[in-house]
Amino acid sequence: MQRHLTMSTLPYYLGLPAWAFAGWQGRYFRAGASALADYARVFNAVEGNTSFYRVPEAGTVARWGEAVAGTDFRFCWKLPREVTHEMRPDLALLDLFLDRIRPLGRHNGPLMLQFSERTGPDELVHVRRILDRLPGDRRHVIEVRHPAFFDDPSLLEGLLEEFDLGRVCMDTRPLYQGDLSHPEVQKARHEKPQVPVLPSVGNGLEFIRLVLHPDLTSSARWIAEAVKRAARALQSSETVFVMIHCPNNLHCPGLAVEFHQALGRYLGDPEWPALPPWPVPQGSLF
Repeated sequence: MQRHLTMSTLPYYLGLPAWAFAGWQGRYFRAGASALADYARVFNAVEGNTSFYRVPEAGTVARWGEAVAGTDFRFCWKLPREVTHEMRPDLALLDLFLDRIRPLGRHNGPLMLQFSERTGPDELVHVRRILDRLPGDRRHVIEVRHPAFFDDPSLLEGLLEEFDLGRVCMDTRPLYQGDLSHPEVQKARHEKPQVPVLPSVGNGLEFIRLVLHPDLTSSARWIAEAVKRAARALQSSETVFVMIHCPNNLHCPGLAVEFHQALGRYLGDPEWPALPPWPVPQGSLF
């Protein structure tokens, strides 16, 4: 019988772009239960996309902390868009945001500095102003989309080294090289960036954002590539985060299981455990 893991035994962080989605209720997670608490019983990380649009209220943060208490869960918050997507970053809002999430303590994982394609090498002075204000008690990751940073990766090396940053590996190739006729993919291709995937970003922190095709057949190749990348990092004792995306969030939990199982097979670990079972009443999955 395959044993199930507890989150403290997972050698990497695996998560989705959200902890709540209407289509998951009754299928993967219990309807009417705490969505975050149920999610944190299976996954040990999440992309905090809500913070990109608004700074959470203190009471809301407190409830989040209660939902993940006693776990090794990590929130990977995106900085507010007024900080990363404006030519003059709102540093006062950044300070407020950092103050609001501080009570989550060790449950705060790497902050995500996601910049648009408008932020190029000439704007790194603004990026530095943001980095100077971030807490230094943990590492953070930066995602860039300007072509110059892919043509010449060394343009970011100074900041990566100075601030001990990880560089996000954003892989949207499944959307652009899979079955393009799928209606969910046609819409998503207008929303997801098509940026190159660098073979290595180094610096001891691997943060993979894998945007998979809804059709598992079209995604299998890219899951295998991401598995190899994650496995190399784990074998080098790096910290690894993997966030599984899909144009339709409905498919994300199942695709995450596919990734986790594929990683275990690739590593050849006979003790590789299954993810914990979905917290739904037995028999409700189908």
